[in-house]
Amino acid sequence: MKKVELGNTLKDRISAFIKRRGIKRAVFERNSGLSNGYTNNIKENIGSKKLEGILLAYPEINRVWLITGEGDMLIQESEPQANAEFLGRAVEANREATVPVRFYEPSPTATFQEFCAGVNEAPESINILPEPFDNIDESSCVFRVSGDSMSPQIQDKAKILCREVNPSRWHYINQGVIAIVYDDRFVIKRVKKNYLDTDNYILLCSDNPDYPDTEKAYLGSIRCIYEVIRVISQRVY
Repeated sequence: MKKVELGNTLKDRISAFIKRRGIKRAVFERNSGLSNGYTNNIKENIGSKKLEGILLAYPEINRVWLITGEGDMLIQESEPQANAEFLGRAVEANREATVPVRFYEPSPTATFQEFCAGVNEAPESINILPEPFDNIDESSCVFRVSGDSMSPQIQDKAKILCREVNPSRWHYINQGVIAIVYDDRFVIKRVKKNYLDTDNYILLCSDNPDYPDTEKAYLGSIRCIYEVIRVISQRVY
């Protein structure tokens, strides 16, 4: 397959992938946790968090190609040696390099009181190997997902690393995926639009097209919000 020229831009490479996959630009942006229209004005250096969001949503993209333009667009099209260099060698993580994080398995049918009991009363912990952009602190935790409303990016039974958002910052959540408790429901949804400053609600949506288009979480019913950072493990189907 013909190599991509080194002189093209990150914007060009993303546009080429979108065209190759035959998807809408808005879908790519939503799945990658990018704001609507972001890729039309994307810069060459977008930061590690946005880059990891793209690679998490579309793991078939060759990281080296996306960053530099070298090699093939998709990992499975790269030469075996290049794949080995990119993927590295699987080794057992040194436990001293891992970090303990609170771990919860909230039931989607749990009431707010039951959710609080599970979160506050002697939570279990799980050790994870942090990545550079994780910023693990006391607000960090891991949830086990129940349901497939965010499939295929987040599958049923996946474990996701999250960070609790202070209520004073709720108004600034304008993109990405959140775990939110409202109306005695614990759900994981994508933020479609934040209207807290104007109409006192956050408009949420699922990635799975089989679920309703949107739902509203009104400020008065929101109990807590967690920013979803990344998937740390999930089942393969």
